[in-house]
Amino acid sequence: MLRRKNKKAGGKSTGGNAEGTLPKIEFKPPIADKQQEQGVLIACRGMPQWPAALQLAAQAIKSRAEQILLDFTAQGVAVRIRVDGIWESLPPMDRPTGDGVLVIFKKLCDLNPNDRRSKQHAVLPVKYKGVDWLFDFVSQGVPTGERVLIRIEPKKPVLTTLADLGMRQKMQEQLRNLLNASGHMFLFSAPPGHGLPTTWRVGLEAADRFVRDFHSIEDVHLNEPELINITKHTFDSAAGETPLTVLKSLLLKQPDVLVLPDLVDGEVCKLMCEEALEEGRSFMTRIHADSAVQALIKLMARFKGSARELVKACNGVLNQRLVRRLCLECRQPFQPSPQLLQKLGIPPGRVQVLYQPTIPPPPEQRVDANGRPLEIEICGKCGGRGYYGRAAIFELLVLNDDIRKAFLNDPRPASVLAVARKHGFLTLQEEAILAVATGMTSLQEIQRVLTPPKK
Repeated sequence: MLRRKNKKAGGKSTGGNAEGTLPKIEFKPPIADKQQEQGVLIACRGMPQWPAALQLAAQAIKSRAEQILLDFTAQGVAVRIRVDGIWESLPPMDRPTGDGVLVIFKKLCDLNPNDRRSKQHAVLPVKYKGVDWLFDFVSQGVPTGERVLIRIEPKKPVLTTLADLGMRQKMQEQLRNLLNASGHMFLFSAPPGHGLPTTWRVGLEAADRFVRDFHSIEDVHLNEPELINITKHTFDSAAGETPLTVLKSLLLKQPDVLVLPDLVDGEVCKLMCEEALEEGRSFMTRIHADSAVQALIKLMARFKGSARELVKACNGVLNQRLVRRLCLECRQPFQPSPQLLQKLGIPPGRVQVLYQPTIPPPPEQRVDANGRPLEIEICGKCGGRGYYGRAAIFELLVLNDDIRKAFLNDPRPASVLAVARKHGFLTLQEEAILAVATGMTSLQEIQRVLTPPKK
């Protein structure tokens, strides 16, 4: 029901750019010379668009945005932020304001403000309300003008455990057992944009790196994060190097576990399978795929010469989707009908209540019976989005002899899945229903994420 929001006595709004109301955000230009750094900051603060730049950065952080997108055209600048995987539009900027904001960010990043065509990239450290952030800034000229994407990440990762990612306890135990097994390959997977780098990092940190000797082999251009007790070795693909450049000498040191974000080529894949099956070493890798079954099939197709060995070596595949968490402050309970429970596969009486998001009506509906506008109380935690933060829905495929035979005899997703289901494998859809039943997310969100895109 719509109702008027009580206004606080004496309340008075002030313009966002009024003196004393600017957000206290600290930019730290990546410039070694401190005097030059101070000169850049002073020059930026003197520009009339400085308040707009501060407001944009602060609003993005306060909104929990992971990205800012600025699209420059002759008419103006479209501004969008991405919150929990959903793009939201902010009021556009006129060209003079947008151009000035762009100059400020390029100067702060130690880039060339006058170059509006070339791709430019830098990382700008930012501090706001005692928290350190990294603004990963990329600008690129496009036919309509220029496009700027700023990725926002906390300097210190906030997701550090499998539970933080949303993985249920029983699956956490299964995953750790698979990661800590000897003489096997474990495969991490997810579609693009569904958190694979984060789960890769957290999954590696969940393995026992204090008893076994872990080594990673990475392309120097990937900028993979440093992980405790995993010795990093790099190769330069731009210079024609491959993992074999360092792998053969590394194997002489008898490592227990090898971590490869990418197997790169057939020769590397063949060698890794031999090390797993003949020498008892474990290795871990990752691939973009829509399901756990598809992930291994995709790896088999990519390395046809080692497909059989890959299946023999693989002991498990993890796949995931990111979904928004329901806001615990404003989610609304409802009693599901028996028909809905039956459709979801939930036994009668098992779940009494499901939850759905509270979404404020659009502005044109916020009026009373006389057509007078109403001020709607917006949830202070989620800002009226109905969701707060994201979690992953996981499916974990544990391979046994029957499932391996299915992969080798008929490597089609439907055929392999039928065999896996007989051995207790739960698909993403089934895991998602569990997340809905526990009130973590909503049916609407599951449908949004798991419905295949229209071709």
